[in-house]
Amino acid sequence: MADTSSEQAAQKSRWRRQIDTIVETQIARYPYLTQGRAVLRQLEHERENRLVLIPILVLLFIIFYRNERRKLLAVQRDLQD
Repeated sequence: MADTSSEQAAQKSRWRRQIDTIVETQIARYPYLTQGRAVLRQLEHERENRLVLIPILVLLFIIFYRNERRKLLAVQRDLQD
């Protein structure tokens, strides 16, 4: 029984190491994953406030997205002229 639990712990740690390596590789490829993970961790700590926070975050995303999109389209128009 002790061998089985130690083998499971070794497998679990091996599995965890593999997952950590995959995550680190993806973070190196896509830096926005780091920011996304940080936001998700913060939301985990704010469980009781999620009903308020998530709509606010969505609203802020829409506002910032529209502003950046408007700026990008203005630059594209200037380049075409």
